[in-house]
Amino acid sequence: MIKEVLNIFLLEDRPAEAELTKRAVFKFAPNAMFTMADSEESFLEKIHWGKYDIMLADYNLPAYNGLEALLYVKEHLPDLPFVFVTGMLNNEQKAADAILEGANGYVIKENMENLQPTVVRVLEESNQRREKARLAAEKTAIRKLMLQKALGMLEQATDFPDREVILDSLRKAMEDDDQA
Repeated sequence: MIKEVLNIFLLEDRPAEAELTKRAVFKFAPNAMFTMADSEESFLEKIHWGKYDIMLADYNLPAYNGLEALLYVKEHLPDLPFVFVTGMLNNEQKAADAILEGANGYVIKENMENLQPTVVRVLEESNQRREKARLAAEKTAIRKLMLQKALGMLEQATDFPDREVILDSLRKAMEDDDQA
């Protein structure tokens, strides 16, 4: 059971199917909030309205498809987890293509009992990626601070052997960090 508010972007062209998906989500995330889109136009308009925890999308939409939406999300919102909730991925090749293009999972509408474990898994993986990125950024910031401190101390020391060589090495290390 997910007790915190879960902001979900749902791309589904059929209102009845959207309601079924929402009902399935509310069973395990009663505080879920949905932003709905039913076409390419409404998707492109609404996807930037807020910060979403996950996107659920149908694969086939009139004049648009979920794979195009996935590619858009991966280009513009690469940290947004994306799960297909569809009746059209029963083709193994389409399912493989969706995963290879960056979908974090898919659930067949006939097996909505798989929605909860899929969403929970995808959200946990997303949280782990974010935490790993946060720790890497923190480590980089600490390294940069230590390099700056060493550089400042060495610049003030006048009688240090090989001072210029070490100063050059520290400056190079800081430049490398800035470029990374």
